[in-house]
Amino acid sequence: MAKPPIDWAAYLAAFHAHRPGITERVLQRTLSGGHTPYRWLARAVSPRAHRVVDVACGTGAMGRELARPDRTVIGVSLSTDELRLARRKTPGPWLCADARALPLADGSVDAVVSMMGAIVVQPVEEFFAEVGRVLRPGGMFAFMAPTVVPLHPRDLATSLGVVARLRSLPRFPGPTEITGYVPALVGTGLRKVEDARERYHFAVRTAQDAVDVVDALYLPLTTAERRERAVAWLVERTERDEDVRISIAMRRFVALKQGTSPEATPPA
Repeated sequence: MAKPPIDWAAYLAAFHAHRPGITERVLQRTLSGGHTPYRWLARAVSPRAHRVVDVACGTGAMGRELARPDRTVIGVSLSTDELRLARRKTPGPWLCADARALPLADGSVDAVVSMMGAIVVQPVEEFFAEVGRVLRPGGMFAFMAPTVVPLHPRDLATSLGVVARLRSLPRFPGPTEITGYVPALVGTGLRKVEDARERYHFAVRTAQDAVDVVDALYLPLTTAERRERAVAWLVERTERDEDVRISIAMRRFVALKQGTSPEATPPA
């Protein structure tokens, strides 16, 4: 029997209402060589970018990573619950808006960044077209999305144990590994300059860590009972092994707005 289609708009609204800040709590402790995915994404942005838009900003982790005295970072999210937490941490500016209809003028920003937005905002072609509209010529668009490569089979043991208890894989509104994103750039004025990947690791040391890592997953078809089984299994592993590692592969995709500008620089 076919499963009913997922109402992603309703699911995402409920997810962020019930768990505001959960993505930041996990990603801030997800490390590779001592840096987080937020730090890697921030390195793609030129230091000469003065007006930056952070799409699907959550509670503002990217904005804080990008903060400079001469820079304004505008956080954009549809979730009022996430934005409420963001406002408690930094003054913003923050916009409650759809990424496919940004309340910004044409060619008015130097860079756009997004952690996970490319797999959440759908259709991605509309999102990319809007990014191309608001970027100035030579401006940069950089986003990150989860992937599979370059994980090794040994990295997957713990994740597969979690999935076995959930009886489902995490799901997203948009595709991850199978898309090259390049076709979605057609007609946007954006040109790919980088598609890189990195392995990150989250250390599960406490029961709260186990709860957080399961709560951070998009599991629209998974019951509460299965979530509890996955958490209990992780807690049991930490009690036995003390430090359990969840491995996550992330992909950094960077594009430039076609045109000329003295401020356009390649990502680091």
